[in-house]
Amino acid sequence: MDDIVIRPAREADMPGVERIITHYIMNTVLTFHEEPQPLESYVKSYRAVQALGLPYLVAVPANSPDTVVGYTYCFGFRSERSAYRFASELSLFCDPDYTGKGIGSRLLGAILDVLKTPSTFLTTYQGSYPEGVEPRTIRQLIAVMAVNDEGKRGGLALKEFYESFGFVLRSHLVDIGYKFDKWIDTMELQYTFY
Repeated sequence: MDDIVIRPAREADMPGVERIITHYIMNTVLTFHEEPQPLESYVKSYRAVQALGLPYLVAVPANSPDTVVGYTYCFGFRSERSAYRFASELSLFCDPDYTGKGIGSRLLGAILDVLKTPSTFLTTYQGSYPEGVEPRTIRQLIAVMAVNDEGKRGGLALKEFYESFGFVLRSHLVDIGYKFDKWIDTMELQYTFY
């Protein structure tokens, strides 16, 4: 989609992020939240990602640069334990009206590029971090996905999407969550930067 631009997120984008994720909270098993979260939780998350020196990207239409139609970011994996500082967990969601248009692929490709060469967030994407924060080097990226058995290919299409980018399945946890009166499996996939 040439009419979609990938750019660094801004705090002003958080209402768009909230709008997108609220759809998934209320209508799917793809997130284990069961109630909409307050806008401030997304602002707090954005600030935390920035403070860790990790990227947060949004997809916006070229003709409407303030309308978020997808987003991705990384956050510290078990960040309260410093030995995990080279691992990060991925989050990626697209506006439901924009799925199947290649935006998720563009977002995932962009964040992988930024994590491979952290300076590209500052140069290619013209992003910034708070004063004194340097881009973090990540060696392992983890994607944790809920298996939506009502989704494409029995919920395995998302797994295949990640695998097409080089992620490898590391675990499949059965009946780990419960939402909408049904048990939900999760899969953990891992991407290694060398």
